[in-house]
Parts: sequence; C-alpha cells; structure tokens
Amino acid sequence: MNPLNENPYVQDILSQPDSLRNALAKFNGTTLKPIKDAIQRGDFDRIILTGMGASLYAAYPAWLTLVQAGLPAMWVDTAELIHHAPGLITPRTLYWLFSQSGRSAEIVSALDFDLLLRPRALIATVNDPESPLAKAAQEFDSLSTCVPVNATVEKTVSTRTYVNSLAVSQLAALALCGQDTTPPLEAMLETAASMQAYLESWEARVQRIGELLGYPRRLVLLGRGASLAATYTGALILGEAAKYSAVPFQAGEFRHGPLELATPDLSALIFAGPPETRDLNARLLKDLRGYQSAAFWVGADPQEWQIDIPDIPVIGMPLVEILPVQLLSIHLAQQIGVEPGHFFRSGKVTLAE
Repeated sequence: MNPLNENPYVQDILSQPDSLRNALAKFNGTTLKPIKDAIQRGDFDRIILTGMGASLYAAYPAWLTLVQAGLPAMWVDTAELIHHAPGLITPRTLYWLFSQSGRSAEIVSALDFDLLLRPRALIATVNDPESPLAKAAQEFDSLSTCVPVNATVEKTVSTRTYVNSLAVSQLAALALCGQDTTPPLEAMLETAASMQAYLESWEARVQRIGELLGYPRRLVLLGRGASLAATYTGALILGEAAKYSAVPFQAGEFRHGPLELATPDLSALIFAGPPETRDLNARLLKDLRGYQSAAFWVGADPQEWQIDIPDIPVIGMPLVEILPVQLLSIHLAQQIGVEPGHFFRSGKVTLAE
C-alpha cells in the first residue's frame, strides 16, 4: 500500500470533486439579485475584489467575468489595498472580499470601517459562516450577502476551499451580470466528474509528471486569462506543500525580459488557457523548446511535450488546471524527503501581517 494514501494533503486533493459537487448543490444565486439589480441601476461606481493568497487568486476568473461584461471591477491584493490604496474604496463601492477562513489578519483589517471608508455594499466569499468576514456581510445591510464556499476545511494546504471558491465566485459573477447560471453550473458538474476520473489514477500521474520534470533547477509557471489563477496558486502551493520555489509569470510579461532565463536548466509549465490566447501560448512553448528549455504544455488539446488535463468546458478550466501542479507538489516533496503538505513555519490561517 502506498503510504501517501494516508497523507492528509493527498486525501484533501482526492476529495476535491466531491467537495465541488457539494458546493454546486448549495449554490444559491438568488441571494445576489438585490445587488445585481443595484448594479443595473448604476448604484456602484466600482467593484473591488480583494483577498490574500489562494483566495485572491481564486477571485481572478470572477474579476475577468465582470470586466468582460463591461463592469468597472478591480482585483486588488488586500494588504496593498488597506495600506497603500484605501482611497479605492468609496461610498458607492461594491466591496467583494474573498477569504477561506474569513479571519486572516488583512481581511479583519479590511473590515475596520473606522479606518477605511465604508463602502455601499459587501459580498463575502468565505468558508467559515461564523468568521468575522461572514458576520460582517450578514450584518452590514440588507443588500450585502455571503457566497459560501461550503468546503470541509483542509488539514494543510488549500485544495477544496480553493477549487470551491473558483467555482462559486465564477457563478456569482455571472449572476451579478444578470446571466442564467444554470448552464455554467451544469458545466461545473461536468468538470467535477472529469476531475474525479483524472484523480483516480493519481499515483500514475505523479510518476509521469516526475519522469517529465525530475527535480528542476529552476521552474516558471506561465499563463494568461483565467489560467493566471492556477499560475499564481500553483507557485504558492509548490512553496507550501513541497518547499520548492517556482516563479509565476503572465505569459506575455515573460517575453518582456524574463525570456533571458530560457536556458537548458529552465523548466516551464505553460497553461494552454482560454481559446483566444492559446496560439500565443503554443508559440511560447515552441520558442522555449527551441532554446532547449524543458517546457511543457498543460492542456487537453494534443501537443508535443504535454502534461494532459481533462477536456472540459472553458468555465471549468481554472479548476482542473491546478490538479497537475498539486500532483507535482507531491513528487517534489518526495524528492527532498519531506511530507507533502506539512507546514513547518506557517499555519492554515495567517493571523499576523
């Protein structure tokens, strides 16, 4: 028996499809109708989406949904917002905070309306219904609401809470734009089934990813659009779960200087991403291979040098893109003899800035 079958982090990874189905079954877009109506009336001058770590990155696809609908939305790191850009919050702001715990240090500070200007309304995407964030949304006013993540809290690195946050926030963003959430919710259910099938052979996939990548001297993660959620979260969890330092880049930005890193000792994961920029990413893959870098395509469409993921609807892509990076973190942790997902210096909730 593989001893990793008893590893809490591995078990958390394998439980993500069931957790996602639970979140989708409990999603209630009707609670967002008053805010949707207020948006349509022009009651808000801006929508600020903010969070820290994986919660912030999980908000990225929702932010894209809002801006693609023509809404004045901003995606801002909470620490930067409260210390360096508090002026972004106005009396006509829709303030959307993302936090799995709802009680991390920056989120608590972001709710101090004695120091920050009070916004017009608040949305909380949060997992703990008893947290300061959840209670703030419940008590703020009749317009404000929670978008619950509905995940069993992980023992270590964010897995279920991250995937569920991605799913419910994208559905919530569509609801705020006045769109029918039934078809995208069905696409998410299809995604959950594909994730489960993918993870059924997780041991073989860890071995295959390990054979392709070995233990890279240097690793970059490259993506565009909604794939930036996996790009940034992937680098985060490689540090958390495997104590391995990887660097995330927006793929276009990588050509503006960091392309000089492209040597034979560089490895790269390039997320295929949304159809509109997939050809650009494929070109970057070929260029990096031409420089003798060990670049790999993370996508469902067949490519040379591929790390495959399930072929799913576009809205589900950010959810499945994190899976090979999670499996890579298991491999890398094994290479240095540490327990995958075990914390040495941090904890599940960050309580100090």
